[in-house]
Amino acid sequence: MQKSTYDTKALIEGSLTTAITVVMMLINVYVPVFSIFANFILPIPITLLYIKQNYKVTLISVIASGILMSIFYNPIFALSLIILTGLTGMTLGYCIKNKMKFSTTMVFLSIAMAVGIIFYFTVYIMFISKGGIYGFVNKIVEDFKQSMDLSKNMYEKAGVSSNQLSSMESMLKIFTPEYIMKLIPAVIIIMSFTLSYLNYIITRSILKKLKYQMNESKPLGQWYMNTRVGTLVGLILVIGILFNRRNMAAGQYLVASSKIILELIFFIDGIALLTYYLLKKFKISKKIIAVIIILTALSSLSLFYVLAGFIDMIFDFRKLDPYRKSGKK
Repeated sequence: MQKSTYDTKALIEGSLTTAITVVMMLINVYVPVFSIFANFILPIPITLLYIKQNYKVTLISVIASGILMSIFYNPIFALSLIILTGLTGMTLGYCIKNKMKFSTTMVFLSIAMAVGIIFYFTVYIMFISKGGIYGFVNKIVEDFKQSMDLSKNMYEKAGVSSNQLSSMESMLKIFTPEYIMKLIPAVIIIMSFTLSYLNYIITRSILKKLKYQMNESKPLGQWYMNTRVGTLVGLILVIGILFNRRNMAAGQYLVASSKIILELIFFIDGIALLTYYLLKKFKISKKIIAVIIILTALSSLSLFYVLAGFIDMIFDFRKLDPYRKSGKK
């Protein structure tokens, strides 16, 4: 009797999740504005189902959603989108159900998101975009340059001097399909982490209202660069440089992407370090700190954050790295 009740409950919740997922996907297709929030919202019903049931029920619901979406809209689009949202939702559900800490959850969720993004764009480029990955990137570059040219013309008509527009012109020269291709690995990693963090925050706020327990994300002042992560990315950069010297094409991709990732993580670490001292040591309010960071991060002082993050990784000023505390390197 108890098993029958459980099976009925699982069937109802699975069917409801399938219906909600399909409806949200259809809205995503026919209401373009919704697609901006789709990556954050679509995995949530799947996450909730995983928490309340198990991976078998959730997997069946995900597959059913894909089949229905194939019937109502497009099989190729349905396959790519359902893998992206299904993999993300099930991964987050697994991490929450097993009470994993925030940092571990972010690692697993980012990996799942990266796999989903790669699959999604691979399917799109193979079946929808006729020019392949280079043609897809080239189209983005052309659209960007057209937009920049329009902006440049507007500035010229407004009386902006050619010297002031020189930075825009130099950007247009750098922004080539070949250059963007080299940044694809970094873009995927950064996009995966960003979307994972936003998905985590939104899911946590919803689960909190539904009385579900979920680990709190660390405040910005507690973020830090793990020495092992920094060393790993630095090692990839060195390998890329060595490959470059041997004229190996992979070297350019490794160098370009690892440099972007290193600069970004040092930049974030530097912001976290400043936030920590302004908040804890000088007792400045969060609103004023936010204004200070925005004004400085968007100026030439952004290099200060990168340098501060690099130094903080070496010396661990806030004593947050557990491997330093335990005496490990």
